[in-house]
Amino acid sequence: MSDFAQTGLICTLQRLNDGHLAKIERDLAGLATEQGIALVLPCHGGDLERPALAHIVAELAEGPRFLREIVVSMNGVTAEQFERAEGRFAALPMRRTFLWNDRPGVAAGIGGKGGNVAAALRHLVGEGTCGIIATQDADVASFRRQDLARLCYAVAEPRLGFEFAKMYYPRVTDRLYGRVSRLFLAPLLQALVRVAGHQPLLGFLLSFRYPLSGEVAMTRETAAALPVAAGWGLEVGQLCEVFRQLDPRRVCQVGGGAGYDHKHQPATTALAGMAAEIAAELFRQLGAEGLPADAAFRRAVAAAYRREAALALHRSASLALINDLPFDENSEREMIAVFAGTLDQ
Repeated sequence: MSDFAQTGLICTLQRLNDGHLAKIERDLAGLATEQGIALVLPCHGGDLERPALAHIVAELAEGPRFLREIVVSMNGVTAEQFERAEGRFAALPMRRTFLWNDRPGVAAGIGGKGGNVAAALRHLVGEGTCGIIATQDADVASFRRQDLARLCYAVAEPRLGFEFAKMYYPRVTDRLYGRVSRLFLAPLLQALVRVAGHQPLLGFLLSFRYPLSGEVAMTRETAAALPVAAGWGLEVGQLCEVFRQLDPRRVCQVGGGAGYDHKHQPATTALAGMAAEIAAELFRQLGAEGLPADAAFRRAVAAAYRREAALALHRSASLALINDLPFDENSEREMIAVFAGTLDQ
């Protein structure tokens, strides 16, 4: 039985008919002749050497041509890597632009993925030739061109009336992944509701099934109006700005296929840093909405988070058990302790 549920403040566009995907691509190619669609691919130097990027390029080289331009926006690359980058994308038929955002002699900006996205958006907004801009993480080993087409179609099709779309997908292959989302952000948002009550911004964020997804599509006008947050706070910060800029009726989330596989981060190092940056951005955004950010408020949120995270752990364990997936409950509990520690700092 398909999931038709429409909950929260935004429209959810579930994936119900895989037989329609080829038509979506063909229709999108027609829409793109008038509007122009650009793809932003933020890359770290390490991404250029991984098989995931080669797979993305191979997928984009086939099928209907709905992209007018791709912007490969890079940091952490050497001069040699930057020179070789164009060759890695040579098979693509669309216009290709390469940005090196931390090259020697360039003043330090936002940095990281946020800096790569910001630079690409500035380029595309300034260029003005594409009416729709999508972003795609470069580390997705299971990328499917038709998922990107559905995401772009949600904004390109004028009958739908959306100005911002975000993809969601289950982070599961042979086991449950997505720990920062499952065990940190989701229970943290619930904890904030417990402490601060129902706030419009929190309700908006809770409407998204996977708020940390890096795959979005938006109109050029929306892109021009959105500030870009630094580091791992990028996705949360972006959604908070979308909340301020757009009517929720102009926002949707689009279901991607199952088995979306990102690069997996080491637990106690990278994931802890991600959680700390996400929390910092979230508290900053809540402060802008008038909520307190003092020590007492944060202590209350940290205590509520521990309770909500315990519930999230039980739910994840139950989901794994009923689907016969391996699940290391002790490891997940240790990860929650690491996440909780970022809130205590």
